[in-house]
Amino acid sequence: MKKGSFLAPIRHGGILRWSTTCILAGGMAGMTGCERKYVATAQDENMAKLQARIDTLDAKRAKLLNGEVENNFNLPGVGYYHAEARDFYEHPYAYQNDGRWFANGKWFDKPVAEAAVAASRPTPEALKKVEDALNREQQLIASQGNGASATTVNNYHQGSGFGNALMMYWLLAGNRGSFIPGMGFQRAGSQVDSWQRGVDEQRRSVSSYAAANPGYSRMVEQSRSSGSPVKTGQSVRGGFGSSSRSTSTS
Repeated sequence: MKKGSFLAPIRHGGILRWSTTCILAGGMAGMTGCERKYVATAQDENMAKLQARIDTLDAKRAKLLNGEVENNFNLPGVGYYHAEARDFYEHPYAYQNDGRWFANGKWFDKPVAEAAVAASRPTPEALKKVEDALNREQQLIASQGNGASATTVNNYHQGSGFGNALMMYWLLAGNRGSFIPGMGFQRAGSQVDSWQRGVDEQRRSVSSYAAANPGYSRMVEQSRSSGSPVKTGQSVRGGFGSSSRSTSTS
């Protein structure tokens, strides 16, 4: 007797559709040929960076308002915080270069031990660095309404933006008992609500983008589980109904 073809169920009026055939074949082939991949675009990468900055802002808010900074936290425009030294530096704690290691403002010929202090309050001198950076941030924000170039404005929004200014302000506000801020901090106080609205607008943009792009959401989940950032060209299995994209949008 003639054996039936594996593809017979696909015929019109047949018993099964192609998706059902894929499920039956899954036990043998792992559904490799049926499940489509989602490929990250440049827009996905930029949106993921923005989402990561917002997540960091939310996670650090309470501690910064309490006046503390975690070891190795990078505050853009100021530097990496070394909790034991209570100061910010250009390099992260335990940074290695040419066989030497950097920690607490010094270079060592041997690997440094794990930081003994998880978080601390910056010194007044370190807080002055934060206030100076906050003044520069305010000037950049103000320049947007005073003929700043399109490149400057775009770089600002693609960078740390309003969230960075908020983190600086929160840290200074949390240390008013040990540090007397200057006029830059006072001016920032009148701008905090506006900066927060800017962050909230960015948050809504991320949420809308994720809702309209299920593949992007899967890519972010994969990034969080692996600890690796989303990069253009990376792929993730999206299941039935997903689509592959290889071009970026602006």
